[in-house]
Amino acid sequence: MFITMTIWAGSWVSGKLISGGSLHFQFIFWRFVITSVCYLAIYLISIRKDTEYKGLTRILKNPALAGLIILSAIVLTGYNTMFILGLTSGLAGKGGVIVTTLNPLIGFIFGAAIYRNKFPLHCWFGILLGLIGGIILIEPWKYSMNELIDGGNLIFVAAAALWALVTALGHKIQKTVSLWEFNLLMYTIAILITVPMIWNKDIFNWQQYSTGFWINTVYLSVLAGTIAGGIYFYASKIMGSAKAGSFTFIVPGMALLFSFIFLNEIPQVSTIVGGALAVSAVYIINKQS
Repeated sequence: MFITMTIWAGSWVSGKLISGGSLHFQFIFWRFVITSVCYLAIYLISIRKDTEYKGLTRILKNPALAGLIILSAIVLTGYNTMFILGLTSGLAGKGGVIVTTLNPLIGFIFGAAIYRNKFPLHCWFGILLGLIGGIILIEPWKYSMNELIDGGNLIFVAAAALWALVTALGHKIQKTVSLWEFNLLMYTIAILITVPMIWNKDIFNWQQYSTGFWINTVYLSVLAGTIAGGIYFYASKIMGSAKAGSFTFIVPGMALLFSFIFLNEIPQVSTIVGGALAVSAVYIINKQS
C-alpha cells in the first residue's frame, strides 16, 4: 500500500512534465487506450478462472446500470481534462495536496447527499475543518477570480469533485459489477468520448511524441492507473476500506516531496498548513466513535 501511494504521488510530477507540452488531449486519449488494454488483459484472465461468469451482455441489458457506467466514463474524462489543464498553469505539489485531500471530503458530502446517510457530530466537525483547510490551500485572498482560475486552484478543486463523483458512482456500480468489468467498460467508453477532442490532432503522427511523453503516459496508465489502482482495491477488500483508505494520507506529503526533488517546487506555508488541516479532517471523519 505504501508503494501504491508513492506511485500515485509521483503521478502529479509525471502529469506536470506532460502538461508542459501541447499534446494534452493526445495524452488523455492514449492514457485511456493503454489503461483499457491493461484492464482487458486482467479481465480476460479473471473470467477464465470464473466458471460461472455470465458475460458483459447482462450489463448491456440493464439500461440503468449501463447509464451509470456511461456517466462514470463522462466524469472520468472530465477529471483527466481538469488534471492536465490544472497542471498546465498550477504547481504539481499543490495540485497533489488539493485533490488528494479535498477528494475524500467532497466524497463524504456526495455520500451524504446521494445515500442520505446520517452521520455523527464528529464527522460534520471534520467537514468544517476540511473546508477551512481547503480555503487555506486555495488562498482566495491573494487573487482575483481570473487569477484563481489561471493559477489552476479552482481547476484542481473541480478535479477533486469529479474524482469524488467517479468514486461514488463506482461504489454503487460495483455492487453488481466486478472491479475489472467496471473499469474495462468505463475506460473503453471514455476512449469514444475523447474522439471529438482529438479529431484534428493527427494522433497517429508518431514524430510529435517524444520518449518522455510515452514514459510518462505509460507511468500514468500502467503504474498509476492499473497496477496501483488494482492493488488499492484488492487491499481494500482484504484490509477493509477504512484501514486501506487511511493510507491516502501518505499521498499529499509524498507529492510535495517529489515536486520539490524533481520539479524544484518549494512548498508554501499555506499548502502545508491547509493540507495538514484537510488530512486531519479526513482522519476525524473516518475515526470511529
